[in-house]
Amino acid sequence: MANDHPFQSLFETFGRPSPFLAESVNRGAFETLVETLAQPVERQGRCILLRAPRAGHGKTHLLSRVQNVLGATHEFIPLLPALGTRISALSVMADVLRRLMRPLPAAGGLCVLDLVARRLFASALQPLVASGEVPCQDREAALAALRLRPIETFDFHHANAATALWARENFDVLGQRLSLELADRCHLPVRDISFWVETLFHFAASSVENSSRLAMLMEAAQEGAADEGLAMDRLAALLSLLTQLTRVVLVADELEGFSADETAALRLVAFLGSLRQAVERLEVIFSVNVDVWESAFLPRLSDGLADRLAEVLIELEPLKPEEMAALLESRVSGLGSRVLEQVDASQAGNYARGLVRAAGVAWKNASARESKAVPPPLSPLVEIPLNTFNPSAAIAAHQELTETLAAPEFSPSPDPAPAIEVVYESPFSIALPEVVSLRQVTEPEAVVTQEAPLEIAIPNADAVANPAPVAQNGLPAPHDADRVDELLRQFRDRYGRGSL
Repeated sequence: MANDHPFQSLFETFGRPSPFLAESVNRGAFETLVETLAQPVERQGRCILLRAPRAGHGKTHLLSRVQNVLGATHEFIPLLPALGTRISALSVMADVLRRLMRPLPAAGGLCVLDLVARRLFASALQPLVASGEVPCQDREAALAALRLRPIETFDFHHANAATALWARENFDVLGQRLSLELADRCHLPVRDISFWVETLFHFAASSVENSSRLAMLMEAAQEGAADEGLAMDRLAALLSLLTQLTRVVLVADELEGFSADETAALRLVAFLGSLRQAVERLEVIFSVNVDVWESAFLPRLSDGLADRLAEVLIELEPLKPEEMAALLESRVSGLGSRVLEQVDASQAGNYARGLVRAAGVAWKNASARESKAVPPPLSPLVEIPLNTFNPSAAIAAHQELTETLAAPEFSPSPDPAPAIEVVYESPFSIALPEVVSLRQVTEPEAVVTQEAPLEIAIPNADAVANPAPVAQNGLPAPHDADRVDELLRQFRDRYGRGSL
């Protein structure tokens, strides 16, 4: 489109990778956040408050970078407020399941939740095999398979996966023992853990060709969970099972909707606090702007809740000039500093979104100027105008024309002549170049100009044979006839205008 430019994208969504990366922007906050999440987690986990001076400082971009770095060891689950302010146990449970239902590449229809279920069953079955409660012919080989190859061992869709086939046939008894083992690890009631063991088992054992199995799982998870207390118990059990396998991080971003609802803000903080108490090793990132924090959260929070929410505080700082250039450089490689020179500082401010918006205005202005620019005309062929007759100029033009016509005929080369590219750049070389191709001319064409006929008064024969004598007072004299003949002969020899 004509209005497209590299600075159109002003907003990002957590979980969707951005094509633009400026490592120097918010570098300190990025390193602190990564270092904090990489530390061994305690039993109660931790809560990180990520705070920005205003909207547009790059909180979401920063969180996406952290997820990209720690995605192999951490499961980042975004919390999406319904209608801007409603976050409940049922909605968070749906967010977790949607996150786990993302398909695996080249896995024939399997999703992340399939791997989670298999690893959970293999982990819970190990102590039962080791104690002899589950008999097997080769105990050591069985334990090695459960520990090192859990995905293949519980592959319910492979005909040679003996352990998975045995578990399917004996799940009525085995499911209870697996639930007891996992509930003891999570320090939660067996009822809640047993619900997920049975639900995940049926999901993992169902055919991957069944297109409705994901919808069936979502319906089973939400069935009977209209009660907020039951939904909270199921959510805590699901998150506790996940923490047995990986680091789980809940990310509360996009909280601008809470700015006008202090009651909803208080409910959100209380909900996250209860969830952290129920789920061990659960980590939460609370991303908010200063204006929303001060208007919606602080007035209703007690000092204790505020301290728990800001257990680890990370503040974003205004952009420095070198960070501004790097940010623009990520959009237009090689032109960041030159674009920054054209940006209106009063519109850009010192935050990322304002700078990108102002750079877009500068880009469009430069493009408009470039579209109005007219390329310099090519030099025209030089023509010699024929003015008043001048014998000397006529003789020189005649000789030049004779030499040109006598030159051998020009034969063009069989290969086409190379094209010459003329690039018209914007004032700071950021507008898309307009290329005009010209064919190189290697031989000028001769320009033949119609000459005016040369008019010369030629005396008649009688006048030549009997010239009138001229006296010294202006009258003809007999002895001047030879002089006239000599002048006519010289003219014919010189100009070749025919014979008389």
